[in-house]
This record gives sequence, C-alpha cells and structure tokens, in this order.
Amino acid sequence: MNNNKLFFVLLLTFLLLSVGFFASQCSQSNKKQSEVENEYLGDAACKSCHKTEHDQWLASDHFKAMQASNDSTVLGDFNNAIYSADGVTSRFFKKDGKFFINTQGEDGKNHDFEIKYSFGYYPLQQYLIEFDRGRMQVTRQSWNSRDNKWFHQYAGQNILPNDWLHWTGNAQNWNTMCAECHSTNLKKNYNFDTDSYNTTYSLLTVSCESCHGPAKEHINYIGSAAYKSGKKEKGSYMLMPKNSSQHSEINTCFPVMQEK
Repeated sequence: MNNNKLFFVLLLTFLLLSVGFFASQCSQSNKKQSEVENEYLGDAACKSCHKTEHDQWLASDHFKAMQASNDSTVLGDFNNAIYSADGVTSRFFKKDGKFFINTQGEDGKNHDFEIKYSFGYYPLQQYLIEFDRGRMQVTRQSWNSRDNKWFHQYAGQNILPNDWLHWTGNAQNWNTMCAECHSTNLKKNYNFDTDSYNTTYSLLTVSCESCHGPAKEHINYIGSAAYKSGKKEKGSYMLMPKNSSQHSEINTCFPVMQEK
C-alpha cells in the first residue's frame, strides 16, 4: 500500500514538473516570436500619423544626439584652432572637407584623427574617432556650445595613455559606455575572444522608437479592423504610451545597461 502511494506521489510530481516545463517553453517561444514580430521600422513609419511630433523631434537634441560629421552638425572650432591643457596640446583642423584633431594617441605621441561623428549638441559636444576592431572612442577635448570654447573632460588631471580614463581607453569607449543612450535598438555585439565589436543599430541617433519601443505591432494595430471599428487597446502596443507614469519613463529612459 505504501509503495503504491509513493508511486502515485512520484508520478504526480513528475506530471506537475513536466507541465511546468512545457508551459515555460511555450511562454519563452511565444516571447521570442513576439520579439521577432515586433520590429523597429524607423522614424518615417511614425511620421504619417504624428507629423507635428516628428517635426519637433527633428529640431530636438534627441535627434542631434549622434550625427555624421559635416558643416551643419559639427559646432566646434576646426579652423586650425589650438588648445593646450593638462600636458596635452591639440589642434583642430579641416582637410578635404573632413574634420580632424591632432592630439595624443595610445602611444603618447600626437597623431591626426578623423572625426567620424559629432556626439551631443548643446551645451556639450564631443567627437567620435574610429579605431580598429570596431571600436569608437570619445575625444577628451570637448566643445562648450554655450560659451563657444574647447575644454577637457577631467580638467586639471594629467591622464596618461595607459590610464583607463584616457580617451583611447575603455572608459571612453563608445560601444560600451555611450552608444546605448545615443542610438536606437543598439546591439553591442562584443566578441570576447577577439576583443572586438560589431555594433549595430536601427537608427544612428535617439528616435521615436528609442522611448516608445519597436513600432510594428503598434502600426499593425492602428491599421486593424478592430481599431477602426472603435475597439481601443490601452497602451496600443507601445513601450511608453501617452501620459505614461514617471516610473515607466524612468524604466524606459534610464535602464540598467546590459550586454547585448
């Protein structure tokens, strides 16, 4: 009798664990399927219904968070300007329509570095330099957009090239430290074995989908027969809908950084 009871208890336990396992697998499968279906579509997909907001975004600092360097996006003085501070002398100049900074490199010697992107807009703008293995580094030399002058991050400190805080070091690495807040749908894609990055993004800068999430499910819902017939879904499949709480805004715009 006791053996029979033990058998049924074990059988029931096995069945409960099996149901739990398969339910978990189905949940993860549905989640993955949902993630695949809800894609990032780009800011143009939002413009048709939200033109006013889209136009306001184009004039915002979010839009200007990261831009390819050109005469319209670069605010700093690159007219052969010289800036010396903290044991480093830098020169800012243009050549063949491109922007350059001559400053201290990884080896402690000055080199010419091409400015690939402007980073930030007002009141602070920095600049991004491309390195090997997919790395991009943020210059220590920064432009004060309010007072129109150059200044150093960590002013008053003589930071050596082998220091973690040197602009060529990991503390100033765009891929890890900066990119996720300045781009949309960023994937760092760091390779530990090769110490390299293959970083990707849906949009170079901070777009509508950075805060509101991927738009495909939202747009499909707005175009659905159910919506057109008057059925309204709270949140409309958006990560952060209109009149969101402060708590949801903080969770969306200030997340804990995670490797992707």
